[in-house]
Amino acid sequence: MRKVFVFISIVAIATLFSSCATIVAGGDPSITISSSVTEPVTITTEKQTYPNVTLPAVVQVKRKKLDGQRIRIEAENYKFQDIVLRKAVNGWAFGNILIGGIIGWSVDLITNCVSKPAQEEFNIEPTFKKKENQESTKENESK
Repeated sequence: MRKVFVFISIVAIATLFSSCATIVAGGDPSITISSSVTEPVTITTEKQTYPNVTLPAVVQVKRKKLDGQRIRIEAENYKFQDIVLRKAVNGWAFGNILIGGIIGWSVDLITNCVSKPAQEEFNIEPTFKKKENQESTKENESK
């Protein structure tokens, strides 16, 4: 009887401490985007579209398929390059290997909490102004 109690206690403790990365970093990660542009922009992630926001802005991205995920930024007078996310290993996942064992590690793998964005803050600048580009094209056509 005592062995059963000890076994159940160990399983209960392992379950309570399992999936550390999922508990700590659960949910979709947030990315902060800033720029010197004061004009409202539209930010599109795979999770959501954020219309008419001023920068800096905080957006959420999908945790699943984090590596290579794109964030598109559009403005009326500016053109931006897409932000391409890269993933890094979440440090909490290593603690979970020690504490939660195979069960906790499996939960973290299923929820993809073993990874996090390699960079959580981006300072972006436009590649060029659309209006300036259009004006220079018009000048070239008139010559």
